[in-house]
Amino acid sequence: MTERRRRRKKTFGLEFVVAGVAAAGAIAMQWSRLDRVTRYTLDPAVAEERSAIQLELLDRLPTLGFDNAIADWVFLQYLQYFGDEAARIQTGCNLSEQYFDLVTRRDPRFLIPYIFVPSSVAYCQGKPERSVELLDRGIAAISPQIHENAFILPLLQGLDQFLLLNDIDGAIESYELAAVWVEETRFAVYANSLRDIARYLREDPDSIQARFFGWSEVYRNAVDDRVRARAITELEKLGARLEQQPNGEFRFVLPESPTN
Repeated sequence: MTERRRRRKKTFGLEFVVAGVAAAGAIAMQWSRLDRVTRYTLDPAVAEERSAIQLELLDRLPTLGFDNAIADWVFLQYLQYFGDEAARIQTGCNLSEQYFDLVTRRDPRFLIPYIFVPSSVAYCQGKPERSVELLDRGIAAISPQIHENAFILPLLQGLDQFLLLNDIDGAIESYELAAVWVEETRFAVYANSLRDIARYLREDPDSIQARFFGWSEVYRNAVDDRVRARAITELEKLGARLEQQPNGEFRFVLPESPTN
């Protein structure tokens, strides 16, 4: 390679980096400007509108290879959005789907955001079908070889399918996939429980044991107080009660010899 070609290659690489930094800076400036308006407004409806503009802006702008950074950034913004309980009471969770669509398209292997999808999209926003679709994106991109907690994705999907969509066949398939994936990790002890739930659903879709397991998982994984309250209500309908375990942990249990 001649000196001129080496210099040209080096210059091109530098130009790419500069362009990337400039693009990231432009995104940051636009986001910061809109975020200041959002932060200081007292009207949750206006804040919701500004957040929607932010998401549309990021969806349109080229990322120049910074997809993972954009996904991290949007997820942090989602946490601020979802954590504003007063605003969510007034305006709901209508932007949740847009946040997670953007995050999971930019970085489909980013596991943590998927854990928030059912609470925010299926329960709070009332779109379990969309929650299942977003979780499918993670299931297609992540495996136990990539992340040992990948089994959580089909488990959460199975809960949406069973408890909210009454898609028993889909739930069985999801639970069985979760069982296969968890066997490849240090959490393999849970594989039999997941297969038991799939068996309960095959034998009796209205099984109290299956519903107890399902709502217990919703209660345990809930990231929103409203979802947790819904799980408590459903568990109490099944006759479950909250008991303190020897290790100090509180857990719902069914009375002995439950009837279906």
